[in-house]
Amino acid sequence: MRFRTSLCLATLFLAFFTIAAWSTPLTARPAADRLQPAPDNQSLSGQILSVGDAEFSLQVKKNQDVNTVQFLVDDKTTVEGKLSVGAHATVEYRSNEGKNIAVHVIVTPASAMSLY
Repeated sequence: MRFRTSLCLATLFLAFFTIAAWSTPLTARPAADRLQPAPDNQSLSGQILSVGDAEFSLQVKKNQDVNTVQFLVDDKTTVEGKLSVGAHATVEYRSNEGKNIAVHVIVTPASAMSLY
């Protein structure tokens, strides 16, 4: 009889302990602390100065200042049109470790007529 009583008490204790452990609230997003937020993409427009195998440079005019910005092209980069020197391009890019990586490039040929 004592064996049955102790077995029942042990089973009840284990059941209550399991219910208590499962009923504790979890934090809202435990993995969010470990993940870094996705970087915001930026955009620039200008004339293409040079084109390499996995990079190109863009001449950007802002007010009276003229700057040259280098962009890297990776396997995730989408390019609409053909990268060629003298063409106008709009580049959506992200910065990673001080390097500008092109995400989406829209190229307008230098001789294209404006429809507007």
